[in-house]
Amino acid sequence: MYVRIHKVRNLTIRKRIIKGGSLVEGELREIRKFFFKTMGHMRNHLFMDFFKRECTMCKINKNQHKTIMILRSQGPKSMTTLCSMLQLEKGSFTTIIDVLTEKGYVIRTKDEKDRRKHVIQLTQNGIDFANGQIDKLNEHLMKKLDELSEEEMKKFLEAIKLLEEISNKL
Repeated sequence: MYVRIHKVRNLTIRKRIIKGGSLVEGELREIRKFFFKTMGHMRNHLFMDFFKRECTMCKINKNQHKTIMILRSQGPKSMTTLCSMLQLEKGSFTTIIDVLTEKGYVIRTKDEKDRRKHVIQLTQNGIDFANGQIDKLNEHLMKKLDELSEEEMKKFLEAIKLLEEISNKL
């Protein structure tokens, strides 16, 4: 719930009552800036060049790569769940699974609980590919993060843990 506090230079300053505290528009602006600018910059700087290079070398597109990495980290998933995670329509995603199946990275099986649904899981070839990608990504990240001092790295890891704790509460 937003409450109008007062006007300053024709701008209405608002606050949201949150468990006894409040956020004003400036703080909300900082939150938006962090997620849209800072997080985007970090993602681009730390990961995007790696994924573009790897996708080109492996002759797969970014959504095929993401699918493999999601399955490696989270295990078998339904088509519907994967579509949701990747924010893709089922028709588009079917093509991705068809290509990954042809390449021998995934298999599609009927869900034992609901025969209308398909479950996607990695083959051994897919697991090996994903493990190799994780090793390469770790090397890539070590090179990028090597620019940080020991103190900066400690703060960076603490910030990640704090953001993860907070995101689990939201």
